[in-house]
Amino acid sequence: METRPSLLASTVIVFDTNVFISTFVFPGFSAKVHDFCAVNFQLFTSEWILNELDEKLGLPKFRCSIERRSAINEIIRIRHQVVFPDSELPTVCRDADDNHILQVAQFVDADFIITGDRDLLDLITFEKTQILSPREFYNRYIQQ
Repeated sequence: METRPSLLASTVIVFDTNVFISTFVFPGFSAKVHDFCAVNFQLFTSEWILNELDEKLGLPKFRCSIERRSAINEIIRIRHQVVFPDSELPTVCRDADDNHILQVAQFVDADFIITGDRDLLDLITFEKTQILSPREFYNRYIQQ
């Protein structure tokens, strides 16, 4: 029987905007991964990510009221440390906006980025940071 690698409580994780949307708008698998990580690891985000999330949640397809968007923002601020990266913005991702996710990961020396974004997933790693989908992270580190 294969033993799954365990992660320390000091593990640092950055979630991409699309995983936040899946977590809070379509609660299901991504929410389970996010909740597990919030209890067991150190989570980081940035004002840029929170602003992008608020902008996307404001789109008609998500039907998120201002009150709901504010509540989601508050939950994330409770679960994640908000940082203000002052390092140069990386330029390695096909989608320039995704470089902001990489910047946060670089700034906090993240172990993982959890994302559903193909542009980020195709990188596989960025410096020391592994880039995984919620499913990959679950299969490697959570599933018993």
